[in-house]
Amino acid sequence: MENKRLGIISGLSAYLLWGMLGVFWELLSVVPAMDTLAYRIVWSLVTISVVLTFQKSWKEVWHVIIELIQNHKMGLIILSAFLISINWFLYIDMVTHEQATEASLSYYIMPLMNVVVAVIFLHEKLSRSKIVALILVIIGVVILTIQTGSLPLNTLLMAATFCFYGLIKKQVPLPATISLTLETLFVAPIALVYLFLSPHVMIQNGPKITILLIMSGILTVIPLLLFAVANKNTDFITLSFIQYLNPTIQLLMAIFVLHEAFNWHKVIVFAFIWTGILVFIIGSLNSYYKLKKTAS
Repeated sequence: MENKRLGIISGLSAYLLWGMLGVFWELLSVVPAMDTLAYRIVWSLVTISVVLTFQKSWKEVWHVIIELIQNHKMGLIILSAFLISINWFLYIDMVTHEQATEASLSYYIMPLMNVVVAVIFLHEKLSRSKIVALILVIIGVVILTIQTGSLPLNTLLMAATFCFYGLIKKQVPLPATISLTLETLFVAPIALVYLFLSPHVMIQNGPKITILLIMSGILTVIPLLLFAVANKNTDFITLSFIQYLNPTIQLLMAIFVLHEAFNWHKVIVFAFIWTGILVFIIGSLNSYYKLKKTAS
């Protein structure tokens, strides 16, 4: 019981921090998005290296690297590193360009995009509730496209990159700390070269921005560590519900803290997306309890 409580608290804390990150990136809007991404990668690697040193886990990291090379799966980890980097960049870029609402929308869409990926790549069957949920989400995206006059590519690309990132995580399951270490390790050299060539200097915007850039690594690692605890001590169905806390907080922060417009046009779009998610959750719950009943 104590472990489950710890898991739920850790999960809530992780998604709460992820949900509030949009406000943090907005504070760094004076720094170009690509530079912010590069600093985030470098300082994340520094932070996770400190954590691994404290945990005395470096030997485990080298064992995992050797195992991945032997199993010919290192290429998937490198691909996942680039996918999460693209996802991070899109999110930072959207939030710092007054598109935090659209960014939150991508995280609402993502679970249903996972369904599409599962059908195409894992050959899973679509239930009736999932079909209805997907249709509602597609209607929402079509309405948004008509309203804005263009397909919300950044929103869809954000959802897609994280979706395929998650697919790779299923194929190559690794502890969260080791996964982040390897991913940042592969893209950090590119980030360092970029920062060396970039006209932006970390200290040029004053001590406040410099400290925030350093903190970007810490704020990347802490929720990940909390999620690792939640994943270990919480059942899948509870985590599935908690995950919607992230985009909900993102949306609330976009409206009430960043003061982005949330007019009736956006309400209609989100209404279709939210209804689709509700149908998806109810369908998933029914499947879960049927499976549980059959097993018992």
